[in-house]
Amino acid sequence: MTTAIILLNWNGATDTIECLTSLYRTPSHFYIVLVDNGSEDDSVTRILQFLQGKGIKYRNIKAGEQLNDSPADRECIVYETRENLGFARGNNAGVRLLANFPPDRYLLLNNDTIVEPDFLDRLIVFHQEHPEYVALTPLICFNNPRTLVWNAGGRQFWGMRKYYYARRSVSEIRENGFLPVTFITGCALFMTPDTFTPEGVPLTERFFFGEEDFEFCLRQNKAKRKMACVLDSKIYHKVNASISTKGLLGRTYINTLNRLIDIRLHYGRMYCSLWASAYLPYVLLLLLRQRYGFRPSVLTLWRAFFRSFHQDGVSQADFIAALQH
Repeated sequence: MTTAIILLNWNGATDTIECLTSLYRTPSHFYIVLVDNGSEDDSVTRILQFLQGKGIKYRNIKAGEQLNDSPADRECIVYETRENLGFARGNNAGVRLLANFPPDRYLLLNNDTIVEPDFLDRLIVFHQEHPEYVALTPLICFNNPRTLVWNAGGRQFWGMRKYYYARRSVSEIRENGFLPVTFITGCALFMTPDTFTPEGVPLTERFFFGEEDFEFCLRQNKAKRKMACVLDSKIYHKVNASISTKGLLGRTYINTLNRLIDIRLHYGRMYCSLWASAYLPYVLLLLLRQRYGFRPSVLTLWRAFFRSFHQDGVSQADFIAALQH
């Protein structure tokens, strides 16, 4: 059985190379599709030089080209999209590249992660022993400090999500082996093809950035598919333990619009309106606590609510425009 790891790079060669270095220290059987998402720097050159220098078998494929044969064990396919497709479309492009040679399992992995040598084998063994769990995540810790949990999966409920053990010490985890979850972040998502959309990809492409993992979990939960965090499989994520408030108003607008559209499409207009009546005051309170004025905060949320009933997705242009405010 084969496992394909999909890595997405955008102007992040340093992180990507560090991630690759940790992956190739594992004894696991896998191959990598490294999707360069339209990098504007020398990322591809640096990554290819790294692979060549380490003696790693690789191929460089451009947008519009196809694989002519199945990837070899531990091969790295560097696939250049030549444009920034966003997170979901970028990962899906890597999956589509394998359409003629589909693996048994896929792992979407952030390029700013570092993995323990046995992390993948532990995911594979768990899945072999518990095939009813069709989507898995490792325990994801902060890279600094590594004793602090970023998340152990989480719970999805009433249009919300909550991480398990977020910002708590690894030593506080009470469960043994695994933790059943109903939410998995896109940072590290191990799955089988039966979790895919009818279009044959893991992630919805309605959203340029954000919401794709929430929608993935909505689909799995509605289909009553089981998911889990495998606690003895561990990786480290380079995310800051402190939360920046820079550009918060624009990011809040995009995140709120994403979620409202997602809720409406899955549950209908009436449910979305009722959900928004409880959710938007909560978001408003968060904005006010960050010292954003009442008027701009209310206008931002009202705009997100209004537009969520008139569009079915959030484009790259929407995303860029929001972050400029």
